[in-house]
Amino acid sequence: MKPQQVSGLGCYFLEDVAVGVDHTLALTSSGNIWAWGNNADGQLGLGHTNSPVREPQLVPGMDGKEIRQVRQTSYLSRF
Repeated sequence: MKPQQVSGLGCYFLEDVAVGVDHTLALTSSGNIWAWGNNADGQLGLGHTNSPVREPQLVPGMDGKEIRQVRQTSYLSRF
């Protein structure tokens, strides 16, 4: 496999990325969190369980938070 640019995130500088089997989180330099992948248990933090989420979606409710790192496991995301 070759690295590929993720659609929708090309204009952002990514500070941190958490990649797992089922979902991915990306933290931008402006502190926004983008999430995509399996969301059957709501692990993307998007407020719904529609799955899969094929394109990166901005995680709501993070405005004003000082997020410095993202981590995830199969069923849990940590900001």
